[in-house]
Amino acid sequence: MSLEFRKTSRWWYGRVHANGRFYCKNLGVEIRGTPPPSLKQLGDPAFERSRVLAEVALGKLQDDLKKRTTAEELVQMIHEIRTGERVRSLALSAVPKAWKDIERRRPPSSRYLANGVRRLERFVAFMKEHHPIARELADVQTQMARDFMRSESNRGVASKTYNSTLIHLRSCFHALRKDAGIAQNPFEGLPAQAEDMVFRKPFTEAELEAIVTAGKMAPFIYPIIVAGICTAMRRGDCCQLEWSAIDLKNRFISVKTSKTGMTVSIPIFPMLQEVLWKAGPKNEGLVFPEQAEMYRKNPDGITWRVKQVLRYAGFFDEGDGPESVACRGALHQDRPRGLRKALIRDFHSFRVTWVTLALNAGVPLELVQKVTGHRTAHIVRKHYFQPGREDFRRVLTEKLPKLIVGGAETPRIGPAEVRILLEAMSRKSWENIRDELVARLELIK
Repeated sequence: MSLEFRKTSRWWYGRVHANGRFYCKNLGVEIRGTPPPSLKQLGDPAFERSRVLAEVALGKLQDDLKKRTTAEELVQMIHEIRTGERVRSLALSAVPKAWKDIERRRPPSSRYLANGVRRLERFVAFMKEHHPIARELADVQTQMARDFMRSESNRGVASKTYNSTLIHLRSCFHALRKDAGIAQNPFEGLPAQAEDMVFRKPFTEAELEAIVTAGKMAPFIYPIIVAGICTAMRRGDCCQLEWSAIDLKNRFISVKTSKTGMTVSIPIFPMLQEVLWKAGPKNEGLVFPEQAEMYRKNPDGITWRVKQVLRYAGFFDEGDGPESVACRGALHQDRPRGLRKALIRDFHSFRVTWVTLALNAGVPLELVQKVTGHRTAHIVRKHYFQPGREDFRRVLTEKLPKLIVGGAETPRIGPAEVRILLEAMSRKSWENIRDELVARLELIK
Protein backbone atom coordinates (compact mmCIF):
# COMPACT_ATOMS: atom_id res chain seq x y z
CA MET A 1 0.00 0.00 0.00
CA SER A 2 1.62 3.26 -1.08
CA LEU A 3 0.89 6.82 -2.25
CA GLU A 4 1.58 8.17 -5.73
CA PHE A 5 1.33 11.54 -7.42
CA ARG A 6 1.59 12.35 -11.11
CA LYS A 7 2.88 15.41 -12.88
CA THR A 8 -0.21 15.44 -15.12
CA SER A 9 -2.73 15.31 -12.25
CA ARG A 10 -3.55 17.43 -9.21
CA TRP A 11 -4.86 14.44 -7.24
CA TRP A 12 -3.27 11.91 -4.91
CA TYR A 13 -3.37 8.24 -6.01
CA GLY A 14 -3.11 5.13 -3.89
CA ARG A 15 -1.81 1.68 -4.85
CA VAL A 16 -3.75 -1.12 -3.15
CA HIS A 17 -3.82 -4.92 -3.32
CA ALA A 18 -7.10 -6.82 -3.78
CA ASN A 19 -8.19 -10.13 -5.30
CA GLY A 20 -4.59 -11.03 -6.06
CA ARG A 21 -3.97 -7.85 -8.10
CA PHE A 22 -2.63 -4.33 -7.53
CA TYR A 23 -4.76 -1.32 -8.43
CA CYS A 24 -4.03 2.37 -8.58
CA LYS A 25 -7.01 4.53 -7.54
CA ASN A 26 -7.68 8.26 -7.34
CA LEU A 27 -8.14 8.99 -3.62
CA GLY A 28 -10.09 12.20 -4.16
CA VAL A 29 -7.56 14.26 -2.18
CA GLU A 30 -6.12 17.31 -3.95
CA ILE A 31 -2.37 17.93 -3.89
CA ARG A 32 -1.59 21.22 -2.22
CA GLY A 33 1.54 23.34 -2.07
CA THR A 34 4.72 22.53 -3.96
CA PRO A 35 5.59 18.83 -4.46
CA PRO A 36 9.20 17.74 -3.90
CA PRO A 37 11.11 15.89 -6.66
CA SER A 38 10.40 12.57 -4.87
CA LEU A 39 7.96 11.35 -2.21
CA LYS A 40 10.99 10.28 -0.20
CA GLN A 41 11.65 13.98 0.34
CA LEU A 42 9.61 16.51 2.29
CA GLY A 43 7.62 19.21 0.60
CA ASP A 44 6.34 22.50 1.93
CA PRO A 45 3.80 22.49 4.83
CA ALA A 46 0.74 22.64 2.51
CA PHE A 47 2.01 19.65 0.56
CA GLU A 48 2.69 17.62 3.70
CA ARG A 49 -0.80 18.36 5.06
CA SER A 50 -2.32 17.04 1.83
CA ARG A 51 -0.03 13.98 2.08
CA VAL A 52 -1.45 13.19 5.53
CA LEU A 53 -5.02 13.47 4.23
CA ALA A 54 -4.13 11.16 1.33
CA GLU A 55 -2.62 8.58 3.72
CA VAL A 56 -5.83 8.61 5.76
CA ALA A 57 -7.92 8.12 2.59
CA LEU A 58 -5.63 5.29 1.45
CA GLY A 59 -5.90 3.55 4.82
CA LYS A 60 -9.70 3.80 4.72
CA LEU A 61 -9.74 2.34 1.21
CA GLN A 62 -7.59 -0.61 2.28
CA ASP A 63 -9.83 -1.24 5.33
CA ASP A 64 -12.92 -1.20 3.12
CA LEU A 65 -11.33 -3.75 0.82
CA LYS A 66 -10.44 -6.02 3.74
CA LYS A 67 -13.99 -5.81 5.10
CA ARG A 68 -15.42 -6.61 1.70
CA THR A 69 -13.06 -9.59 1.29
CA THR A 70 -14.06 -10.89 4.72
CA ALA A 71 -17.76 -10.46 3.87
CA GLU A 72 -17.32 -12.28 0.58
CA GLU A 73 -15.57 -15.16 2.32
CA LEU A 74 -18.46 -15.37 4.82
CA VAL A 75 -21.00 -15.45 2.00
CA GLN A 76 -19.01 -18.19 0.29
CA MET A 77 -18.90 -20.25 3.47
CA ILE A 78 -22.66 -19.95 4.15
CA HIS A 79 -23.46 -20.75 0.51
CA GLU A 80 -21.22 -23.85 0.59
CA ILE A 81 -22.88 -25.07 3.81
CA ARG A 82 -26.35 -24.70 2.29
CA THR A 83 -25.72 -25.95 -1.24
CA GLY A 84 -22.39 -27.75 -1.23
CA GLU A 85 -21.20 -25.40 -4.01
CA ARG A 86 -19.22 -22.20 -4.15
CA VAL A 87 -20.89 -19.01 -5.32
CA ARG A 88 -20.39 -18.77 -9.04
CA SER A 89 -18.81 -15.71 -10.63
CA LEU A 90 -18.69 -14.12 -14.06
CA ALA A 91 -15.84 -11.94 -15.29
CA LEU A 92 -16.90 -8.54 -16.60
CA SER A 93 -15.06 -9.19 -19.85
CA ALA A 94 -17.26 -12.26 -20.42
CA VAL A 95 -20.56 -10.42 -19.95
CA PRO A 96 -21.26 -9.49 -23.62
CA LYS A 97 -20.91 -13.10 -24.77
CA ALA A 98 -22.84 -14.44 -21.77
CA TRP A 99 -25.72 -12.09 -22.51
CA LYS A 100 -25.68 -13.02 -26.19
CA ASP A 101 -25.91 -16.73 -25.28
CA ILE A 102 -28.91 -16.37 -22.96
CA GLU A 103 -31.74 -18.74 -23.87
CA ARG A 104 -34.73 -16.78 -25.15
CA ARG A 105 -38.33 -17.61 -26.00
CA ARG A 106 -37.83 -16.44 -29.58
CA PRO A 107 -34.51 -16.10 -31.42
CA PRO A 108 -33.56 -12.40 -31.51
CA SER A 109 -32.50 -10.63 -34.68
CA SER A 110 -28.81 -10.25 -35.46
CA ARG A 111 -29.21 -6.48 -35.32
CA TYR A 112 -30.68 -6.62 -31.81
CA LEU A 113 -27.81 -8.82 -30.63
CA ALA A 114 -25.18 -6.59 -32.24
CA ASN A 115 -26.62 -3.46 -30.61
CA GLY A 116 -26.81 -5.17 -27.22
CA VAL A 117 -23.23 -6.44 -27.41
CA ARG A 118 -21.93 -2.97 -28.34
CA ARG A 119 -23.77 -1.46 -25.39
CA LEU A 120 -22.31 -4.01 -22.97
CA GLU A 121 -18.82 -3.61 -24.40
CA ARG A 122 -19.11 0.12 -23.75
CA PHE A 123 -20.08 -0.63 -20.14
CA VAL A 124 -17.18 -3.07 -19.68
CA ALA A 125 -14.71 -0.52 -21.11
CA PHE A 126 -16.07 2.16 -18.76
CA MET A 127 -15.65 -0.11 -15.74
CA LYS A 128 -12.09 -1.02 -16.75
CA GLU A 129 -11.14 2.66 -17.03
CA HIS A 130 -13.01 4.17 -14.08
CA HIS A 131 -13.51 1.25 -11.66
CA PRO A 132 -10.71 -1.25 -12.38
CA ILE A 133 -11.14 -2.82 -8.97
CA ALA A 134 -14.38 -4.41 -10.22
CA ARG A 135 -13.27 -7.51 -12.11
CA GLU A 136 -16.48 -9.55 -11.94
CA LEU A 137 -20.14 -8.77 -12.52
CA ALA A 138 -20.87 -9.21 -8.82
CA ASP A 139 -18.29 -6.49 -8.03
CA VAL A 140 -20.42 -3.78 -9.70
CA GLN A 141 -21.97 -1.54 -7.07
CA THR A 142 -24.87 0.90 -7.35
CA GLN A 143 -22.57 3.94 -7.39
CA MET A 144 -20.60 2.41 -10.27
CA ALA A 145 -23.82 1.82 -12.19
CA ARG A 146 -24.85 5.41 -11.48
CA ASP A 147 -21.48 6.67 -12.72
CA PHE A 148 -21.89 4.79 -15.99
CA MET A 149 -25.40 6.12 -16.59
CA ARG A 150 -24.14 9.63 -15.84
CA SER A 151 -21.45 9.15 -18.49
CA GLU A 152 -24.15 8.06 -20.95
CA SER A 153 -26.10 11.23 -20.24
CA ASN A 154 -22.94 13.32 -20.63
CA ARG A 155 -22.43 11.77 -24.08
CA GLY A 156 -25.54 13.68 -25.11
CA VAL A 157 -27.70 10.68 -26.03
CA ALA A 158 -31.44 11.14 -26.35
CA SER A 159 -33.60 10.27 -23.35
CA LYS A 160 -35.03 7.28 -25.20
CA THR A 161 -31.51 5.92 -25.85
CA TYR A 162 -30.55 6.53 -22.21
CA ASN A 163 -33.63 4.65 -20.98
CA SER A 164 -33.03 1.78 -23.42
CA THR A 165 -29.48 1.40 -22.07
CA LEU A 166 -30.71 1.47 -18.48
CA ILE A 167 -33.40 -1.15 -19.15
CA HIS A 168 -30.94 -3.34 -21.05
CA LEU A 169 -28.32 -3.35 -18.30
CA ARG A 170 -30.95 -3.90 -15.62
CA SER A 171 -32.36 -6.91 -17.47
CA CYS A 172 -28.84 -8.22 -18.24
CA PHE A 173 -27.87 -8.23 -14.56
CA HIS A 174 -31.18 -9.89 -13.71
CA ALA A 175 -30.76 -12.60 -16.35
CA LEU A 176 -27.16 -13.37 -15.33
CA ARG A 177 -27.66 -13.04 -11.57
CA LYS A 178 -27.35 -16.78 -10.83
CA ASP A 179 -24.33 -17.34 -13.05
CA ALA A 180 -22.62 -14.27 -11.61
CA GLY A 181 -23.56 -14.69 -7.93
CA ILE A 182 -25.25 -11.28 -7.82
CA ALA A 183 -26.97 -10.46 -4.54
CA GLN A 184 -28.40 -7.09 -5.63
CA ASN A 185 -28.95 -5.61 -9.07
CA PRO A 186 -26.96 -2.32 -9.10
CA PHE A 187 -29.19 -0.85 -11.83
CA GLU A 188 -32.39 -1.58 -9.94
CA GLY A 189 -33.94 1.64 -8.70
CA LEU A 190 -31.96 4.01 -10.93
CA PRO A 191 -34.51 6.46 -12.37
CA ALA A 192 -35.25 6.73 -16.07
CA GLN A 193 -35.21 10.08 -17.83
CA ALA A 194 -38.36 11.83 -18.99
CA GLU A 195 -38.58 11.21 -22.73
CA ASP A 196 -39.17 13.89 -25.34
CA MET A 197 -41.29 11.76 -27.64
CA VAL A 198 -40.91 12.37 -31.36
CA PHE A 199 -43.47 10.38 -33.35
CA ARG A 200 -43.45 9.20 -36.94
CA LYS A 201 -45.67 11.36 -39.14
CA PRO A 202 -48.42 9.67 -41.15
CA PHE A 203 -48.85 10.26 -44.88
CA THR A 204 -52.02 11.69 -46.34
CA GLU A 205 -53.93 9.86 -49.08
CA ALA A 206 -52.47 12.20 -51.71
CA GLU A 207 -48.95 11.59 -50.36
CA LEU A 208 -49.48 7.82 -50.47
CA GLU A 209 -50.49 8.11 -54.13
CA ALA A 210 -47.27 10.01 -54.84
CA ILE A 211 -45.23 7.33 -53.05
CA VAL A 212 -46.92 4.51 -54.97
CA THR A 213 -46.27 6.33 -58.27
CA ALA A 214 -42.61 6.83 -57.38
CA GLY A 215 -42.36 3.24 -56.19
CA LYS A 216 -43.36 1.86 -59.58
CA MET A 217 -40.01 3.13 -60.89
CA ALA A 218 -38.23 0.84 -58.39
CA PRO A 219 -39.54 -2.68 -59.10
CA PHE A 220 -37.34 -4.35 -56.46
CA ILE A 221 -38.74 -2.41 -53.49
CA TYR A 222 -42.21 -1.63 -54.88
CA PRO A 223 -43.88 -4.89 -53.63
CA ILE A 224 -42.54 -4.29 -50.11
CA ILE A 225 -43.83 -0.71 -50.09
CA VAL A 226 -47.28 -1.85 -51.26
CA ALA A 227 -47.30 -4.55 -48.58
CA GLY A 228 -46.42 -1.97 -45.93
CA ILE A 229 -49.08 0.48 -47.08
CA CYS A 230 -51.86 -2.13 -47.33
CA THR A 231 -51.13 -4.27 -44.27
CA ALA A 232 -49.46 -2.04 -41.64
CA MET A 233 -46.88 -4.82 -41.18
CA ARG A 234 -43.34 -4.01 -40.11
CA ARG A 235 -40.47 -3.98 -42.60
CA GLY A 236 -39.13 -7.43 -41.65
CA ASP A 237 -42.56 -9.05 -41.68
CA CYS A 238 -43.25 -7.66 -45.17
CA CYS A 239 -39.90 -8.86 -46.54
CA GLN A 240 -40.19 -12.33 -44.97
CA LEU A 241 -43.87 -12.95 -45.75
CA GLU A 242 -44.54 -16.59 -46.66
CA TRP A 243 -47.15 -18.09 -48.98
CA SER A 244 -48.41 -20.30 -46.15
CA ALA A 245 -49.69 -17.13 -44.43
CA ILE A 246 -51.72 -16.02 -47.47
CA ASP A 247 -55.25 -17.09 -48.40
CA LEU A 248 -55.70 -15.55 -51.85
CA LYS A 249 -59.06 -17.22 -52.37
CA ASN A 250 -60.61 -15.53 -49.34
CA ARG A 251 -58.24 -12.55 -49.60
CA PHE A 252 -56.73 -12.69 -46.09
CA ILE A 253 -53.28 -12.78 -44.49
CA SER A 254 -52.80 -14.53 -41.16
CA VAL A 255 -49.27 -14.28 -39.84
CA LYS A 256 -47.37 -14.25 -36.53
CA THR A 257 -45.45 -11.00 -36.11
CA SER A 258 -41.72 -11.27 -35.52
CA LYS A 259 -41.56 -8.58 -32.81
CA THR A 260 -44.41 -9.50 -30.47
CA GLY A 261 -45.29 -13.03 -31.57
CA MET A 262 -48.95 -12.02 -31.92
CA THR A 263 -50.94 -13.54 -34.79
CA VAL A 264 -52.55 -10.84 -36.92
CA SER A 265 -55.34 -11.09 -39.49
CA ILE A 266 -55.25 -8.66 -42.40
CA PRO A 267 -57.60 -8.42 -45.39
CA ILE A 268 -55.92 -8.35 -48.81
CA PHE A 269 -56.91 -5.21 -50.69
CA PRO A 270 -56.82 -4.96 -54.53
CA MET A 271 -53.47 -3.15 -54.81
CA LEU A 272 -51.73 -5.80 -52.71
CA GLN A 273 -53.64 -8.60 -54.45
CA GLU A 274 -52.23 -7.45 -57.78
CA VAL A 275 -48.70 -7.50 -56.37
CA LEU A 276 -49.20 -11.00 -54.96
CA TRP A 277 -50.51 -12.36 -58.25
CA LYS A 278 -47.49 -10.94 -60.07
CA ALA A 279 -45.20 -12.57 -57.49
CA GLY A 280 -46.67 -15.92 -58.59
CA PRO A 281 -49.03 -17.68 -56.14
CA LYS A 282 -47.38 -20.71 -54.54
CA ASN A 283 -48.18 -23.13 -51.76
CA GLU A 284 -44.98 -22.65 -49.79
CA GLY A 285 -41.82 -20.60 -49.53
CA LEU A 286 -41.18 -16.87 -49.40
CA VAL A 287 -43.39 -14.46 -51.33
CA PHE A 288 -40.50 -12.06 -51.95
CA PRO A 289 -37.35 -14.24 -51.77
CA GLU A 290 -34.87 -11.67 -53.11
CA GLN A 291 -36.07 -8.96 -50.73
CA ALA A 292 -36.03 -11.46 -47.85
CA GLU A 293 -32.43 -12.36 -48.59
CA MET A 294 -31.41 -8.69 -48.60
CA TYR A 295 -33.25 -8.10 -45.34
CA ARG A 296 -31.43 -10.97 -43.64
CA LYS A 297 -28.00 -9.94 -44.93
CA ASN A 298 -28.35 -6.16 -44.98
CA PRO A 299 -31.63 -4.66 -43.70
CA ASP A 300 -30.23 -1.19 -44.32
CA GLY A 301 -30.36 -2.03 -48.04
CA ILE A 302 -34.16 -2.20 -47.78
CA THR A 303 -34.22 1.05 -45.80
CA TRP A 304 -32.03 2.83 -48.38
CA ARG A 305 -34.31 1.80 -51.27
CA VAL A 306 -37.42 2.96 -49.43
CA LYS A 307 -35.68 6.26 -48.71
CA GLN A 308 -34.95 6.71 -52.43
CA VAL A 309 -38.62 6.17 -53.29
CA LEU A 310 -39.66 8.68 -50.63
CA ARG A 311 -37.08 11.09 -52.01
CA TYR A 312 -38.60 11.03 -55.51
CA ALA A 313 -42.07 11.29 -53.98
CA GLY A 314 -41.01 14.60 -52.39
CA PHE A 315 -39.86 13.57 -48.90
CA PHE A 316 -36.26 14.52 -48.13
CA ASP A 317 -34.20 16.64 -45.79
CA GLU A 318 -33.11 20.11 -46.77
CA GLY A 319 -30.52 20.02 -49.55
CA ASP A 320 -30.90 16.28 -50.13
CA GLY A 321 -33.65 16.16 -52.76
CA PRO A 322 -33.68 16.22 -56.55
CA GLU A 323 -34.06 19.70 -58.01
CA SER A 324 -37.02 18.67 -60.15
CA VAL A 325 -39.12 17.52 -57.16
CA ALA A 326 -40.92 19.84 -54.74
CA CYS A 327 -40.39 19.00 -51.09
CA ARG A 328 -43.48 17.63 -49.33
CA GLY A 329 -41.79 17.12 -45.97
CA ALA A 330 -38.52 16.24 -44.22
CA LEU A 331 -37.38 12.78 -43.13
CA HIS A 332 -35.80 14.00 -39.90
CA GLN A 333 -36.34 16.74 -37.35
CA ASP A 334 -34.29 18.16 -34.49
CA ARG A 335 -34.90 16.89 -30.98
CA PRO A 336 -34.27 18.68 -27.66
CA ARG A 337 -31.28 16.41 -26.92
CA GLY A 338 -29.60 13.53 -28.67
CA LEU A 339 -26.63 12.73 -30.89
CA ARG A 340 -28.81 12.37 -33.98
CA LYS A 341 -31.95 13.92 -35.40
CA ALA A 342 -35.24 12.13 -34.91
CA LEU A 343 -36.54 10.06 -37.84
CA ILE A 344 -40.13 11.06 -38.62
CA ARG A 345 -40.75 9.50 -42.06
CA ASP A 346 -39.60 6.05 -43.15
CA PHE A 347 -41.04 2.58 -43.81
CA HIS A 348 -42.57 2.46 -40.33
CA SER A 349 -44.60 5.55 -41.25
CA PHE A 350 -46.77 3.29 -43.43
CA ARG A 351 -47.82 1.50 -40.25
CA VAL A 352 -48.60 4.80 -38.52
CA THR A 353 -50.50 5.93 -41.62
CA TRP A 354 -52.63 2.78 -41.74
CA VAL A 355 -53.63 3.13 -38.08
CA THR A 356 -54.35 6.86 -38.38
CA LEU A 357 -56.46 6.51 -41.53
CA ALA A 358 -58.36 3.55 -40.08
CA LEU A 359 -59.20 5.25 -36.79
CA ASN A 360 -60.08 8.51 -38.56
CA ALA A 361 -62.48 6.54 -40.75
CA GLY A 362 -64.22 5.12 -37.68
CA VAL A 363 -62.74 1.60 -37.75
CA PRO A 364 -63.14 0.18 -34.19
CA LEU A 365 -59.92 0.07 -32.21
CA GLU A 366 -60.38 -3.66 -31.61
CA LEU A 367 -60.20 -4.34 -35.36
CA VAL A 368 -57.14 -2.10 -35.72
CA GLN A 369 -55.38 -4.14 -33.01
CA LYS A 370 -56.19 -7.36 -34.88
CA VAL A 371 -54.26 -5.95 -37.85
CA THR A 372 -51.33 -4.37 -35.99
CA GLY A 373 -50.92 -7.06 -33.32
CA HIS A 374 -50.58 -4.58 -30.44
CA ARG A 375 -51.42 -6.08 -27.06
CA THR A 376 -52.80 -2.86 -25.57
CA ALA A 377 -54.93 -0.05 -26.96
CA HIS A 378 -52.71 2.44 -25.12
CA ILE A 379 -49.77 1.76 -27.46
CA VAL A 380 -51.96 2.23 -30.53
CA ARG A 381 -53.38 5.53 -29.30
CA LYS A 382 -50.10 6.97 -28.02
CA HIS A 383 -47.60 5.93 -30.70
CA TYR A 384 -49.58 5.22 -33.87
CA PHE A 385 -52.66 7.45 -33.98
CA GLN A 386 -51.15 10.70 -35.26
CA PRO A 387 -53.80 12.66 -37.20
CA GLY A 388 -52.77 15.80 -39.04
CA ARG A 389 -54.48 19.09 -38.23
CA GLU A 390 -56.89 18.97 -41.15
CA ASP A 391 -57.81 15.34 -40.47
CA PHE A 392 -58.27 16.25 -36.83
CA ARG A 393 -60.52 19.16 -37.77
CA ARG A 394 -62.55 17.08 -40.25
CA VAL A 395 -63.24 14.25 -37.79
CA LEU A 396 -64.25 16.65 -35.02
CA THR A 397 -66.47 18.55 -37.44
CA GLU A 398 -68.22 15.31 -38.37
CA LYS A 399 -68.60 14.07 -34.80
CA LEU A 400 -69.28 17.17 -32.68
CA PRO A 401 -72.74 18.81 -32.56
CA LYS A 402 -73.41 21.40 -35.28
CA LEU A 403 -74.07 23.88 -32.50
CA ILE A 404 -70.33 23.86 -31.81
CA VAL A 405 -68.85 23.42 -35.28
CA GLY A 406 -71.40 25.56 -37.15
CA GLY A 407 -75.16 25.29 -37.69
CA ALA A 408 -77.78 23.73 -35.42
CA GLU A 409 -78.27 20.44 -37.27
CA THR A 410 -77.67 17.29 -35.25
CA PRO A 411 -74.81 15.26 -36.78
CA ARG A 412 -75.56 11.95 -38.41
CA ILE A 413 -74.80 8.84 -36.46
CA GLY A 414 -72.63 5.91 -37.51
CA PRO A 415 -72.77 2.23 -36.54
CA ALA A 416 -69.95 2.58 -34.02
CA GLU A 417 -71.77 5.36 -32.15
CA VAL A 418 -75.04 3.39 -32.22
CA ARG A 419 -73.26 0.49 -30.57
CA ILE A 420 -71.72 2.73 -27.89
CA LEU A 421 -75.10 4.28 -27.07
CA LEU A 422 -76.84 0.92 -26.94
CA GLU A 423 -74.22 -0.52 -24.60
CA ALA A 424 -74.60 2.54 -22.36
CA MET A 425 -78.34 1.97 -21.89
CA SER A 426 -79.61 1.44 -18.37
CA ARG A 427 -83.02 1.39 -16.73
CA LYS A 428 -82.73 5.09 -16.01
CA SER A 429 -81.20 6.26 -19.31
CA TRP A 430 -82.80 4.08 -21.99
CA GLU A 431 -85.61 6.53 -22.81
CA ASN A 432 -83.23 9.46 -23.37
CA ILE A 433 -80.87 7.33 -25.48
CA ARG A 434 -83.82 5.99 -27.50
CA ASP A 435 -85.06 9.52 -28.24
CA GLU A 436 -81.55 10.62 -29.31
CA LEU A 437 -81.16 7.64 -31.63
CA VAL A 438 -84.53 8.24 -33.25
CA ALA A 439 -83.78 11.93 -33.78
CA ARG A 440 -80.39 11.31 -35.33
CA LEU A 441 -81.49 8.35 -37.47
CA GLU A 442 -84.02 10.65 -39.09
CA LEU A 443 -81.09 12.41 -40.79
CA ILE A 444 -80.16 9.26 -42.67
CA LYS A 445 -83.44 9.24 -44.64
